[in-house]
Amino acid sequence: MRIIHGRHVARAVLGAVLLLCSVSASPVPASAAGYSRRIAIAPFASLTKEEIGATVSVLPHLLASRLMALAGADVVLLPAGGKAPEAEAKEAKVPLLLQGTVSKLGKGYSVDTTVTDLETGKTAGAFFAVAATEDDIIAQLGVLSGEISEKLFGVQGAIRATAIPAPVAASSAPATIPAPPGIPSIGGAPVASAQASPPVSVPATPDEGWTPSSMKKVGESDKIADEIFGVVAGDAGADGNGEVVTWGRNTIYVYRVKGNEILPYTRISRGAENHFLNVESFDLDGDGKKDLVVTNLEGDRLTSFVLLRKGDGFAETPGATRYHLVALRGWNGKDVVAGQRQGINEAFQGNIYAMKWDGKALSEGERIPLDTAILPVSAGGVHSLSAWPSGKEARWLYVDVEEKLRILDPGGKSAYKSKEKFAGAADAFEYGEFSRQDGRYPTVPLRHSPRAVSGPKGERFVVVTQIQRGILQSMMGAITSTKIVVLEADGSGFSERAASPKSDFFYSGVDLLPAGGLRRGGRIIASMIEQSGTVFKDRASRLVLLRVE
Repeated sequence: MRIIHGRHVARAVLGAVLLLCSVSASPVPASAAGYSRRIAIAPFASLTKEEIGATVSVLPHLLASRLMALAGADVVLLPAGGKAPEAEAKEAKVPLLLQGTVSKLGKGYSVDTTVTDLETGKTAGAFFAVAATEDDIIAQLGVLSGEISEKLFGVQGAIRATAIPAPVAASSAPATIPAPPGIPSIGGAPVASAQASPPVSVPATPDEGWTPSSMKKVGESDKIADEIFGVVAGDAGADGNGEVVTWGRNTIYVYRVKGNEILPYTRISRGAENHFLNVESFDLDGDGKKDLVVTNLEGDRLTSFVLLRKGDGFAETPGATRYHLVALRGWNGKDVVAGQRQGINEAFQGNIYAMKWDGKALSEGERIPLDTAILPVSAGGVHSLSAWPSGKEARWLYVDVEEKLRILDPGGKSAYKSKEKFAGAADAFEYGEFSRQDGRYPTVPLRHSPRAVSGPKGERFVVVTQIQRGILQSMMGAITSTKIVVLEADGSGFSERAASPKSDFFYSGVDLLPAGGLRRGGRIIASMIEQSGTVFKDRASRLVLLRVE
């Protein structure tokens, strides 16, 4: 996709429920499928009285990414406020021009597009989609782009909806897509298509003698107009294709990975008083599908909650819990959700528990035998903790307040401390007693757990972000570069085996696709902050896909 300079694209990712159909507004002759896959997209116009400019302005960019994924199209985005779209498109030397409008249709919205053959001046096709709400528009773009790809470029297999779903009858059972206060309904059909890049094959059997030695970027998402603070793999097949979840301060973004494409699927938002401290993907109810466990700070109170997988969406369970929640993978041979209570003077205090799920809520289960009264855990709590099975007894991986990676014995005493800095905190919050001397509350940085995985021969590897800072050692400042590294256990410490190129941007989180093991050709998903800011439009992040060789 090419962008003609001068265009400002306000990137907004909207969650969706696929409600209404999308059809071709006028028949296109079969010969239309012979068009060259080169097209210009003009800025969309809003014909509504409501202020939905942010949504309308991003539609050309989202439609372009879908046409690229579905049909391999070469797309030119035309700038706003320039020459007439026809003149701009002809200067760009593309044969087709797409123009669109968004209008209010009763209580819903209609997205109408026309495609002009610039050589003849005739209409090559007209397409429209109907959405019930502003948040539904993104779901319709997958259908709309599928229709365009099929009718104009001859690409078959596009996702489409052919009928309006019947209303859901009232029931005492949990709804698939409830809309509790403060959080919109979510779910719907995916916007990715089978015409995206083919899956990357990951060997099902160990590679004898293989050791990771390099890491290459193979894909990235469009920009996200937010600061995203971490990423976690959701439901995924053996080839790593499936869902990934990233989050900002009060919004969760769900993406779909298909081959090397990372495409937006839906989002979950809450009000400004909420602050998501952590999000974990975990199968709570044993149905084989991963749910979302969200640690949330609402004002100065932890109100963590669960989003259970329901069909293609999630349903929030009622109630909240005052625990910081993390997933411990491979603790005592099983995966558990661990929780630590909110403290009084400290953010998280007391014992750490393996949480129990009774189908409705999480509660304290078995106490994890980790002494939380001694350093380093006493100064940080449960966040940045990861299980480290090694030898006859399980140990722990931990990132301390100095951003040093530690190996802890079963009781929590340090056996090793790295010289380098890892898992740098991209997010923080204020908590504790007010300091009259400093004139503020203490700042609690949020570091994420390193990923402990096994290699082809059972070797123990760690996948984690590494940071370099300048002279100033403040938590958020003076970062000179970041990268993703694969470390192998070497006696009491680690040796670097593979690394991504250093970046001036901030790698805020990392996970594996699929989770659990490291193989030749395996993929790593990372979250990256490219631009920080206090104003929504000033923020920019993206997801990055890496392959290990």
